Amino acid sequence: MTLKQEAYSMIDSLPDDDSIQFFIDMIKHFNSVVKKNAKLSEKSDEISEKRQAFLRMEEMKKTNPFPKNYDYEKVREEAMGEKYGRFN
Repeated sequence: MTLKQEAYSMIDSLPDDDSIQFFIDMIKHFNSVVKKNAKLSEKSDEISEKRQAFLRMEEMKKTNPFPKNYDYEKVREEAMGEKYGRFN
C-alpha cells in the first residue's frame, strides 16, 4: 500500500463529515505553518549574512584600531568644509 493509498483509507475510515472537515482544517493549518517556517528560514539566512558582515567589521576594528588621539569632530569638520565650504 502506498502512502497516498494509506491516507485515502484513513480518510475513508473517518466516521462522519465533521471528522473529515476537521482533518481538512488540520492539513490547511499545517500547510500555512510550513509556509511560515520557510519564510522565517529565508529571513534567518539573510540575517545570518548581515551578522557575518557585522562580525567581519568587528574583526577589522580589532586588527586596525583607530589611533588613541583620533579626533572624530575635527575629521567631521574638515570633511564638511571640503564638501560644503564653498556655500559659506
